[in-house]
Amino acid sequence: MRVFLFFCSCLLLTACQPDSPSLLGSWRAVDVRENGDSLQLDPGEISFEFHSDNRYAYRSTLNYREAGTWRYENGYLYAQDTTGQEATQYVVAVDLLRQDSLLLRMKADSAERKVLLLRE
Repeated sequence: MRVFLFFCSCLLLTACQPDSPSLLGSWRAVDVRENGDSLQLDPGEISFEFHSDNRYAYRSTLNYREAGTWRYENGYLYAQDTTGQEATQYVVAVDLLRQDSLLLRMKADSAERKVLLLRE
């Protein structure tokens, strides 16, 4: 009986949890750091749009753009750029995901880069 009550309590607590934040929507960078140091660029030029059909669009500095498919799983964002000849897949750690903020961590060559984005 105790096991049953414990199971029911756990189920009730899980059901009462608020919905987890979603990546869906538009995000704009406010800070970009490489190995802890701020990069000399306008972070506002960096943005993501995540659509409910698992498509994304990415814009960055120097007029760079890409688009493709995405999925979020176990704290990682998997994105596959389908705009080029080769469909390149990226895996990015999601260190923080809240309703209004998103922190991505990735490897760029031998450096670690962190990008903080806010929901638009």
